[in-house]
Amino acid sequence: MVRVIPFKAYRYDEKVVGDLSKAVAPPYDVIKGKKVDEIQGLSQHNIAWVTKNKPWEGDAKENNQYTRARDLLSKWIDEGALKQEDRECFYVYGQNFDVGGQELFRFGFIGLIELEEFAKKAPSKGKFAGVLQHEETLPKDIQDRLDLSRSTMAYFGQIFVIYPDPEGTIDSVLERYMEKAPIMDLVDMDRVRHRLWKVDIPADRQRITDAMKDRYVIIADGHHRYKTALALQKEHPELDTARYMMMTFVNMSNPGLVILPTHRLVQNLEDFDRSLILGKMREHFLVKAFDDKDAMFSEMERLFKEEKHAFGLYMNDDRFYSMELVDLSLMEKLRPEASQELRRLDVAILHSLILDRMLGIDKEKLLHGTMTGGGYVVYIKGIGDAVDESIKQVNEGAQAVFFMNPTRIDEVEAVSKNFECMPQKSTFFHPKVWTGFTIYKLR
Repeated sequence: MVRVIPFKAYRYDEKVVGDLSKAVAPPYDVIKGKKVDEIQGLSQHNIAWVTKNKPWEGDAKENNQYTRARDLLSKWIDEGALKQEDRECFYVYGQNFDVGGQELFRFGFIGLIELEEFAKKAPSKGKFAGVLQHEETLPKDIQDRLDLSRSTMAYFGQIFVIYPDPEGTIDSVLERYMEKAPIMDLVDMDRVRHRLWKVDIPADRQRITDAMKDRYVIIADGHHRYKTALALQKEHPELDTARYMMMTFVNMSNPGLVILPTHRLVQNLEDFDRSLILGKMREHFLVKAFDDKDAMFSEMERLFKEEKHAFGLYMNDDRFYSMELVDLSLMEKLRPEASQELRRLDVAILHSLILDRMLGIDKEKLLHGTMTGGGYVVYIKGIGDAVDESIKQVNEGAQAVFFMNPTRIDEVEAVSKNFECMPQKSTFFHPKVWTGFTIYKLR
């Protein structure tokens, strides 16, 4: 059973903080480098001061980035910048955004879920209900969030989950609240409009809780934070509040639910030979060469619509390539332990056949790259000028970039229900769920 409940969130007081668009921030894992200073510089109350507090030279156990985050959170509460609701609520969270010139709207609700271990098998009787993961995680990222949670005893960012509700049972409740004026309404630096509505009528809160009981949820974004919450719960069995984690829940049938591709930039390989790579590709793929990237992406899109398995490739040889897999049965030999649903994923084919078998980038090398920030593979989110930037990086010294078609929602659901995990960065749910709209404090 999935137990979802409302909660008394801490929220920013606009009278104290001022412009709320300068107080909220993207998720911690996309704020990197100079962007940390840029986001924090928007306001002394920006949530990134807590979620991305920087280490200082001379930091010690008693004084470090996590204790500074704790002290800052306490200060904001004491001065009234953050105030707790006087009653338990769910919150409707809506985002208006643009993808490829198309205006879209995605909405869901924010609430607490009672923590449970990831499901590993289906029940012998009845419908399946539980928490499913869909991507692999890395221990370093979990440790960082655990240190922050231990110090602050609070959760700031939203774990983003999807759930099946084709009838729109819960959406029908949420839509009534969206007819009212929102309690927060702002536009971020990427021109995404974020709005928040409060669901505070007891009968409606109960409808949402009841409707979620017999459903399963799939973590779309936030695997590390969920594992962090599981670890913190085990450390504090005496705290009832530690049994719960804050999430944004979105119906899988929501028309604004979008997955964009994440491309793979390859670098630092020894003896990289373009001609040899193309020869290996032609053993298993129908390879077509194009003079420009638009023609390559058009071919990739055509193959995607025909449900073919295809990739794009650029290697700084004045050509762009599309590659269509000829024989999917090859994946049975490469991944005999995997389900058919997992073996059919483009991202699984890329990692098993191309990165691992052809280029020698195995799981250990993938881990090295992620943990050190360099390595052999860089993940490029397929939005904005990311494609042109990745091409530029190849022209300036990287070796190749593999362009992906997006993973489909039904593929995410199918693999998750098999209790399997896709390779990391298999999905890019756009837009990101931002941080700072609601805060859940454990004590």
